[in-house]
Amino acid sequence: MKKRLKNLLFPAIVVIGIGVFAMSDRGSASDAEYTYQGEPEVIAATFASAWCSSCKILKPRLADVIPEFSDKPVKFIEFDFTFGQRDEIDEQAAQEGVSDLYKDYKGATGFTLLIDKDTGEILDSLTMNHSSKAMRSAIAQSIAIASRDDDKSN
Repeated sequence: MKKRLKNLLFPAIVVIGIGVFAMSDRGSASDAEYTYQGEPEVIAATFASAWCSSCKILKPRLADVIPEFSDKPVKFIEFDFTFGQRDEIDEQAAQEGVSDLYKDYKGATGFTLLIDKDTGEILDSLTMNHSSKAMRSAIAQSIAIASRDDDKSN
């Protein structure tokens, strides 16, 4: 009886895991069609996973806001820890120029950091407690701060 139960239980767990993965909204907060095509001044880096309850609130709100910034100098990226802290995520952070911040926050989930692309400074952070309106405001303000810093250096 125990052996039969084990033989049924393992495939059931695998099927459920595949289903959860397939139904997750992976990537919704960083869809490529909403990424600014020029040089970004702000990187909006979301630290998330499919199992994070805070992310299930944060990501849909952020996904609603992202299209409004398609022509603004902000790039939305996501570090997805659903399957752990993988080398690919380290490489992604390096490509985006946020390796140092990534090392400080890797593995944590449920937030988006708004990072000045030039200085690496965290300008603000977004969590599930932010409304869509508050997210819009924080992103716009971060862009203004990063742009102002660029104007001062020229």
